[in-house]
Amino acid sequence: METTYENNNNFNVNENPENEVKQTPKSNGMKMNVPNANLVLTFGIISIVTFCCCSGIVGIIFAIVALILSIKSKREFRANSDLYDEASYSKVSAGKTCAIIGLVLGLIMLIIAIVAVNLLSTDELMHIDGGWNQMGY
Repeated sequence: METTYENNNNFNVNENPENEVKQTPKSNGMKMNVPNANLVLTFGIISIVTFCCCSGIVGIIFAIVALILSIKSKREFRANSDLYDEASYSKVSAGKTCAIIGLVLGLIMLIIAIVAVNLLSTDELMHIDGGWNQMGY
């Protein structure tokens, strides 16, 4: 049972059977953007651009945040698809794709950084040991 009440703030108040009150802006023929659609797309792009910063960690962080927000946004769109615009949903999908690409690139960069640090530290230790042995210590 759904009843609609109008108040002076230009909001519709829908009362659910579970006695929850939910306020949604009036559509006036226009649909709203999916929540966080622009943020998901922005963070997805930032994760690709910054995958090489700080050994990939910055890109990984942005990618994970974008993926979490995209999951929440897609869930909200599926629950109330008649309220939201399809174009903003495609932004969420594009942002999720960018976040996955940024996550993969960030992980590859992190693995390369770990391997490089291990190789450099091993080479330096061998060089130091050889130097000390040559000096008679």
